Amino acid sequence: LLPRYPDFTAIIVGAVVPEQLAFAGELKRKIEAAGLQSRIIITGELPIEDVVRWYQRLTIYAFTSRNEGFGLTLIEAMSAGAALVAARAGAAEFVVEDGVTGVLTPPGDADALAATLEPLMRDPAAAAAMGGRARQRVVDKFSLDAEAGAIAKVYRALI
Repeated sequence: LLPRYPDFTAIIVGAVVPEQLAFAGELKRKIEAAGLQSRIIITGELPIEDVVRWYQRLTIYAFTSRNEGFGLTLIEAMSAGAALVAARAGAAEFVVEDGVTGVLTPPGDADALAATLEPLMRDPAAAAAMGGRARQRVVDKFSLDAEAGAIAKVYRALI
């Protein structure tokens, strides 16, 4: 998609664990062969304050995990106002309101991922609106106040 949408850059953040070294090397070779090394940035592991700055620059966050627990990165991206494209893995279906705060895709399906990303890349204003709704969902459902209220409600019911 990047060759068709020159205003977008892909960012990959995180450490490469030893068992992923071969994959990471092959990915870098493919990026170079495609001439996209200036448009796909691989940061490696970063301090949390740097990660926050990257979140703040996002239009779209692609969550491509095939197996994930709660997936805190979804909440972090939403709180920064990014539209989500998320694989139906772990808690993504609980966190993402499909078609409202993001779009859910089948895990491991690169074609479906691209088909879901493209409309948002074609219409950044729609992606920004989706990101605004995502941010509001975090405030309403996943903020400290919302969590504390939900816990207090459980305790009140038990008492």
